[in-house]
Amino acid sequence: MTKIQEQFGFQKPPHGLFYSFDRALRFELGGEGFGSDRPIRRFVQAHERANTISQTLFENSSEVFVLLSSYGTEKPKKKRLKSLKLCGIKRREIQYLCREPQQDAEHIAAFGNDIFRHWEVAKLEDRRAISEILWLGIASEMAIEPSFRGSLSAYLVDLSNGLMLHVYDDRGMDIIATNEVPLKKLFTTYRSWLLEYDLPQMTAMFGGGTQ
Repeated sequence: MTKIQEQFGFQKPPHGLFYSFDRALRFELGGEGFGSDRPIRRFVQAHERANTISQTLFENSSEVFVLLSSYGTEKPKKKRLKSLKLCGIKRREIQYLCREPQQDAEHIAAFGNDIFRHWEVAKLEDRRAISEILWLGIASEMAIEPSFRGSLSAYLVDLSNGLMLHVYDDRGMDIIATNEVPLKKLFTTYRSWLLEYDLPQMTAMFGGGTQ
């Protein structure tokens, strides 16, 4: 986590990545009229968009890591990372980093113990795993399999170039960067996919170019 601190200014990615970093983009993935009545079409659109954007973002990356977050008791459940096997990532390739107590007073009062956020990381030896990880994240709250289950969430990180991507579910995806150049490229190329609600903020940062 020290390298993440040095590059991004925080040790652990906060919730709402877009709102926690100055240089950031937020993309809409599965929206535009595809609701719960068309889950397959919604999922396909979300995965295609996430794939396309991630390929552009990491096109010059020599190394990409997956940073994993999950919640649980002080000792994490063994099966929490089972879905990573489907991406060709073996358990021995995943390094446990730390646990972070949440100081949840209600949980402590009810159960006598706290909730912990657990962090793990793995280097992606096969870049095709990026698409598979995006699949698992997008499907996590849909009737689509396979998917991340429980509280597992993934951040794709290029430490050398200061890039981080996080799919929070089928609705959208946040990207931050320490250099505004890659974000300007994404802003211009995929502007029609940016979340309209936050578009004024992104336009103020990266300009009013059209797709």
